[in-house]
Amino acid sequence: MSPLTKIFVILLVIFSLLLTAGTVVFVNTQTATNASLAAAKQAAEAQQGIAARATADLSSEKAASQVAQNALLAQIETMKNNQNRTQQEIADRDVKLAAAAADKAMMSANIATLTDALKASEDSRSKQQEQLASLRQTSDTIQTQNAQLNTQINDLTNKLDVTERDRRFLAEQNAELKQQGEKAAAALKDAGIDINAVAAGTKAGAPNVTGVIRSTRQIANLPYATISVGSSDNVAKGMEFKVIDRDAGKFLGTLTVDSVEPNESTGHLSGPHVDAIKPGTEVRTQ
Repeated sequence: MSPLTKIFVILLVIFSLLLTAGTVVFVNTQTATNASLAAAKQAAEAQQGIAARATADLSSEKAASQVAQNALLAQIETMKNNQNRTQQEIADRDVKLAAAAADKAMMSANIATLTDALKASEDSRSKQQEQLASLRQTSDTIQTQNAQLNTQINDLTNKLDVTERDRRFLAEQNAELKQQGEKAAAALKDAGIDINAVAAGTKAGAPNVTGVIRSTRQIANLPYATISVGSSDNVAKGMEFKVIDRDAGKFLGTLTVDSVEPNESTGHLSGPHVDAIKPGTEVRTQ
C-alpha cells in the first residue's frame, strides 16, 4: 500500500471519527436548539402580542397626540389672534394716549389762557371797583353840590325876582330915555349936527390919535394913503385924520378911514394940497 493511500485512509478514519462526534454533538445541539427555537418562538409570539398591543397603543397615542397637536395648534392660533388683538389694542391705546396727550396740552394751554383771562378779569374787576368807589364819591360830591346848587338856585331865583323888578323899572326908564333921546336927536338934526358921527367919535369927538403916512397910491383915479395906526390904536372906520406938514406948519388935507388893520389903516384923501402928501407926513385926529 502506498503512503499516499495510507494517508488517505488515516484521513478518512479521522474524518469518520470527527463526523461521528459531530453528528452526536449536532443531534444533541439540534435538540437543544429545537427547544430553544420553540422557546424563542413562544417568546417571539409573546413579543409579537406585546408589539401588536404596543402598536395599538402607539396608534392610540398617535391619534391622541394628533388631537393634542391639533388642539395645541388651535390654541396657538387663538394665542396668535389674541396677540394680534392685543397689539391692535396697544396701537389703539398708543393713538388714544397721543390724542390724550394732545388734549392735555390743549387743556393746559386753555387753562393758561383762562388763568390769564381770569387775572385780567380780576384786574378789571378791581379797577371797576375803584371806579365804582370813585363814582360813588363823585355821586356824593354831586349830591352835595346839587344841594348847594339848589340853595343857590333858590337864592338866584329870589335875586332874579328882585332883578326882574329892577329890569322892569329900568325898562320903563329906558323907554322914557329913548323918547328923550329921539327928541334930542331930532333937535340936533334940526341944528345940522350928525348924531351918528358924534356917537362913533370919528370926527370932532374922536380920540386923540397921531401917526404918519406910510404910502400913497391912486385907486380908480382917487388918492388913497395908508397910515401907521390901526385898530390897536382905537382907529375905527369912518374916522377922519388931519394931514399936516409940520415943518411948513401947513394943513394939506383930510384922510377918511375906509379899512382898518390891527397896526395900520387905509383911507381916501381930500383937501387943498393932496398932491403934497407923501410918506412920513404927520396925521392926527385932533
